[in-house]
Amino acid sequence: MRYIELKITTDKDGLEAVENALIGRGFTSMQIDDPADAADIAEHPEVYKYDYINDEILRKAGGAGEKACPVITIYFNDDGEGYASLELAKKTVREIAETGIRAEMSASPTGDDSEWLYKWQEHFRPAKIGRRIVVKPSWEDYAPGAEDLVIEMDPGMAFGSGLHATTSMCVKALEEVFESGIARDAGRPLKVLDVGTGTGILAMAAVLLGAGEAFGIDIDEEAVRVSGENIARNGLCGRIRVAQGDLMAGVDYRPDIIVANLMADLVMMLSPAAASQLDPGGIYITSGILDIKEEIIKKTIEDTGFDIIKVLADGEWRAIMAVRR
Repeated sequence: MRYIELKITTDKDGLEAVENALIGRGFTSMQIDDPADAADIAEHPEVYKYDYINDEILRKAGGAGEKACPVITIYFNDDGEGYASLELAKKTVREIAETGIRAEMSASPTGDDSEWLYKWQEHFRPAKIGRRIVVKPSWEDYAPGAEDLVIEMDPGMAFGSGLHATTSMCVKALEEVFESGIARDAGRPLKVLDVGTGTGILAMAAVLLGAGEAFGIDIDEEAVRVSGENIARNGLCGRIRVAQGDLMAGVDYRPDIIVANLMADLVMMLSPAAASQLDPGGIYITSGILDIKEEIIKKTIEDTGFDIIKVLADGEWRAIMAVRR
């Protein structure tokens, strides 16, 4: 069976943080190559007492000095589930990089397949990810039902095909907000801020569900490009704009709803800024939260000025809906 190899290069200060972030997202099988370990063995062979040590590896490690960098390697199956996991791992790495930690990545097939970047197309089919929202790739036909709202998109290498639980729970939360009327009455069409927009899927879903406009932010240049293409493909350029940015730093935009599908640590960092940007009655939707982090994230959100409306669950993943006090 073929595999996809993801390599993440960090430094000695970032290794533990990157490893913990990946473990926090469920990636427990990984290979860690830390030159510092080999260098330590080279310097103190009498301590480790190995029966056999590769002298060439130790020679390289001993001469690597400060330039040597730890590398984390993860392997993914070359199938639909594998590509969804790869997508989540890359999103996790991008998010940890947002905190200032060095985390650079590259992905490649274990074989000689130059078309591996597009392999995911074989597994991406039209899918209903909420009560009304349907996501379909541009190369697939789909006959929509009477209430279906269809988003046509090519995710490319950005996160957000809609198939992952963290994304679909955000869509379901947005559907509930617009259908139940729990959002405050702003006296005008509602404005939505999508932090970590990825492919733009949540911004597009919000507009199709009734938002007057949406603004998507992502730190990744590729995500900004892909989301822009998807927005144009769906004829929504006049209602959605995207920009490259670090969370909400320097963002001059007062939305009625903020949706953020991020990792738990970034949700904690974002929540005070979200509270400052939302008026009382504003809605805050967060996802990318593992069950073990649910309570601490809820407390953070409440402590920054929100009341929890609802917690959505899908397996080990959680999404939280809150309203600004």
